[in-house]
Amino acid sequence: MSTTKSFGTFFLPGPTEVREDVMTAMLRPMIPHRGAEFEALFERLQEGLRPVFKTDRPVYISSSSATGMMEAAIRCAPPGRILCLVNGAFSERFAHIASTCGRDVDRYDVAWGQIHTIPQLDERLSIRKYSAITVVHSETSTGALNDVRAISDCAHRHGIFCLIDSVSGIAGAELRFDEWKLDYVLTGSQKALALPPGLSFGVASAVYVDQANGTHGRGVYFDLVELDAYARRNQTPSTPALTLLYALEVQLKSIASEGMETRWARHKAMAARTQEWIQKISDETGKKLGNIAPLGSQSPTVSTIRLPSDLPAEGFTTAVARHGIVVGNGYGKLKSSTFRIGHMGDHTVESVERCLAACSSVLRT
Repeated sequence: MSTTKSFGTFFLPGPTEVREDVMTAMLRPMIPHRGAEFEALFERLQEGLRPVFKTDRPVYISSSSATGMMEAAIRCAPPGRILCLVNGAFSERFAHIASTCGRDVDRYDVAWGQIHTIPQLDERLSIRKYSAITVVHSETSTGALNDVRAISDCAHRHGIFCLIDSVSGIAGAELRFDEWKLDYVLTGSQKALALPPGLSFGVASAVYVDQANGTHGRGVYFDLVELDAYARRNQTPSTPALTLLYALEVQLKSIASEGMETRWARHKAMAARTQEWIQKISDETGKKLGNIAPLGSQSPTVSTIRLPSDLPAEGFTTAVARHGIVVGNGYGKLKSSTFRIGHMGDHTVESVERCLAACSSVLRT
């Protein structure tokens, strides 16, 4: 008998809830990872992943957290100073990785919950020469959604590479790698892809891989040049997390069946319903709540919601859990003042309604 709870109770913004059939797929037996059977599996995964990224390029599969593919972006970047766009905890992490990898780093900081504007970015890129910029698409700590297409276009006008963290974006927020002429995008398995943690994915343009081939100090495990070469042979450079690849295959079939445009629309609908609820419950209870990301720049995958000052987030999320629903505390400096709803992956407006009902019950008491 299955011990898995019915789907639709777990709303952390990563790891997100995973369907039972995806979990069960990991029970398949081992196969050699150097051989025809594995290469056929990898080829099927490529066929499923390319539509998710909207690309014809190879999609790199790493048995690591997405932090590893962030480090890959930095280690493979051309020599020169890097400008890091920071508006939350995970864009802060990207900047930290760049610094600890020995790069000279400048920061373009905006308030947590806000997004980066093109005129200000253009001004900064005009003042000083950079080799690359880093930016987070969907900032999981704040629920703010950067316009990475416009940011990438701005970088390209200055002859600069744009390195994009779309960890809570890919498979939930619109991104078109080839059409938008992006350089490098990474994501993780445990967010809108609705898989267990442990895999990360990246796509790099041919130009980015070519320049990386001449970059020293790329290391081994996160060398994009090697990942690219192996992916073209339907292989991975290092031993893969095989059971997670079984789960990935099942989930990619589900994503293909839904279609990316439909999937993007479903995530937008969940975010819109959450925003509508924030206003309604604030009016009903007199307890002022607010999405810290302004309308027009809210992520479709995660909402970071500010609570009244007399309602600590830790107590609120604990009370919601008593109703059988898990939501997230705030992250970093927002930990005590906000909570987060991860409306991503395989959740629907209907399952989000159950989450919002539990939150409402607590707020009415």
